[in-house]
Amino acid sequence: MDPLAFLSKLFRRRKLELTPKDIALRAPRLDEYEEWSKNKRLLIFNPPFWGFHDIFIDDELNHALICIKETREAFVISGNTKGGERVLKYGPNLDLESEEDLDPGLLEWIVYDDFVVYRGPFLPIGRDPYYIGKVAATFPFNKKIEPSIYPGLISYLTEWYIKNRS
Repeated sequence: MDPLAFLSKLFRRRKLELTPKDIALRAPRLDEYEEWSKNKRLLIFNPPFWGFHDIFIDDELNHALICIKETREAFVISGNTKGGERVLKYGPNLDLESEEDLDPGLLEWIVYDDFVVYRGPFLPIGRDPYYIGKVAATFPFNKKIEPSIYPGLISYLTEWYIKNRS
């Protein structure tokens, strides 16, 4: 094999699944995506630092992104259609360990029916201007997003992931 060809393959930028052009073409339909997302639980795969995680969206478009670690610790990022507003960290016994407000623009997201686009300085620095999560599945969700339901959602998700591990 040609060593230069091999090196160019190693250092070539991978193509984003959702390009900036794709995002611009979808922009006029954001209201449709918001309406579609109401009362849903979205199972998301990627970005790599979160792996599988979930976004719960209620009928008023309040969002709760929940990520559970292998240690059964979890964090919840609550927000709206524009992004995160507050981060809550829960221990393995569902005790609230910390909470912190997020300044506007620190973590933004756009929810589509097939992808979620994440960006902002809250995320690790990468080559690309944003990270993409793939919507792996959707489920109905008919509760109001509020901090009192987070421990129950974390507990439910922990059991759900154990049951559906394979």
